[in-house]
Amino acid sequence: MMTDALPSLAAVCGLLVLSQLSPGPDIYFVVHTALSRGFRAAMAVAAGICTGFCVQATLVCTVGTGVMQQPWSRYVLYAAAAWLLYLAWRIFPRSLRGADMASSRSTAATLPGMVWQGFLCNILNVKCLLFIGGLCMGPLGQYAGQYPWYAPALVVSLTLTALAGWALWSGLLQWAPVRRAYAAHAAAIDAVFSLVLAAFAVLLLFD
Repeated sequence: MMTDALPSLAAVCGLLVLSQLSPGPDIYFVVHTALSRGFRAAMAVAAGICTGFCVQATLVCTVGTGVMQQPWSRYVLYAAAAWLLYLAWRIFPRSLRGADMASSRSTAATLPGMVWQGFLCNILNVKCLLFIGGLCMGPLGQYAGQYPWYAPALVVSLTLTALAGWALWSGLLQWAPVRRAYAAHAAAIDAVFSLVLAAFAVLLLFD
């Protein structure tokens, strides 16, 4: 019944919002941007991430997770590892890289550029296909054959929910005590973000 299909959409979207706080490149990139550059920049990154997420959700809802079984998928993982290492280098505390380099990096980070960075952060993470598949394959198998609108509705619902979730978490990080804590310990926090992203890159290389 349609009354069963609609609650399943809500349940999948609710799980997505909660899962956004699980460790991964996307959450670390959004959180760091929200802390270091504010809500607007974080939403630019989130928009790029959600664009990639929409592409991957569309793949899951059309051809399943078979992309991960393709011989070329390993090269996507290598590209993802290289991109995460680059992000880690960018995030690493500026005081340890030199003032001139820091100033050139800060002026280059436009909002369209941050959208693109967010897109690459997500679309290169082909493991996101497995995550989306874990959320969606059950409901898709149950409802997609019966309701032609279900798969497109699932893609749109997940994409909008992901964007709303990033907006929620990014907004919470603008709370004054959180901002003051980041300002007081920015170098140490940035170093942690940088090392975590580098660790994800190493895991991709040896997976």
